[in-house]
Amino acid sequence: MREPLVPTLDRLPESVRRFELPTPFPVGPVNCYLLLDDPVTVVDPGMLYADSVATLTAELAKVGLDAADVGAVVVTHAHPDHYGTAGWLAERAGAPIYAGRAEVPKLLENRDRDQLYTLIRSFGIPEEMLGVFPAFYGAVREWLHDIDESRVIAVDDGDELRLGGRTLQALVTPGHAAGHLSLWEPVSSRLLSGDHLLPAITPNPLVELDGDSDLLRRRSLVEYLGSLDRFEALDPQVVLPGHGPAFTSVGALVTATRAHHERRAEEIHAHISRLVEPTAYELSRAVFPHIDGFEILLAISEVLGHVDLLVADGDVVIDLGSPTRYAST
Repeated sequence: MREPLVPTLDRLPESVRRFELPTPFPVGPVNCYLLLDDPVTVVDPGMLYADSVATLTAELAKVGLDAADVGAVVVTHAHPDHYGTAGWLAERAGAPIYAGRAEVPKLLENRDRDQLYTLIRSFGIPEEMLGVFPAFYGAVREWLHDIDESRVIAVDDGDELRLGGRTLQALVTPGHAAGHLSLWEPVSSRLLSGDHLLPAITPNPLVELDGDSDLLRRRSLVEYLGSLDRFEALDPQVVLPGHGPAFTSVGALVTATRAHHERRAEEIHAHISRLVEPTAYELSRAVFPHIDGFEILLAISEVLGHVDLLVADGDVVIDLGSPTRYAST
């Protein structure tokens, strides 16, 4: 983990327990939180990965609990490192799973794979590399427990969740994920931010399928930056993120995040001007020359997010051919 951009907190309130669950991914461990009410709520229970499940079980045991004692599971967003164990835990506890409405189809694996691969092809990725993506999705599937649809409760922005002895306000903040769910507790000025706010890195607003868009995707970074305004206005005293330590000073983090994206957009604009109508893949190779395999999609997400900002500012135009290309105005 890089050095934090804002002050971090060593101690948490006694009613919250944080611990790290290992993952096999370069991102490293993911934070899991126990909200120590009666019954206990588990936020982001990690992957169905042997070391992760063992850690989760051990941490529950430290407070005299096991999986059957869990009253509710909250998934901040449907990325495998955060939710793979949710179905396993809910099944053993007979507990509901709360998630943002736009994340529910991902939890239940109800996405249109054909449309997803059409989108991926529009990025200009060479044909010989396309097999990386279904292979990756197949490998990740081993770390995801099936989820019983009847246990899933879709959460909308502004909903009040009564979990144990506390009331939390749902903030659906698209960007890193379309239905990303953060939880705000006004009485304690405490925010469970998932991956929307992280103390040391800027979350990557990932490419998200949108069949109603001319681009077949959401403008994830545009959405993400818009969502930041809400957290800056809240000004929480404590932020509990999906990765890294708890922290304060959201305003300073938002300022640093916006500055980072402005610099990145300028860098990508320079590459677009230098290259001749590049594809998203060609741009990602120019910006991140050493990335390979499935991480190409992460690089493309980073690039396209900033291209969307440049398009919104009138600095770049889109040619919706096959593949999609971009040019400076």
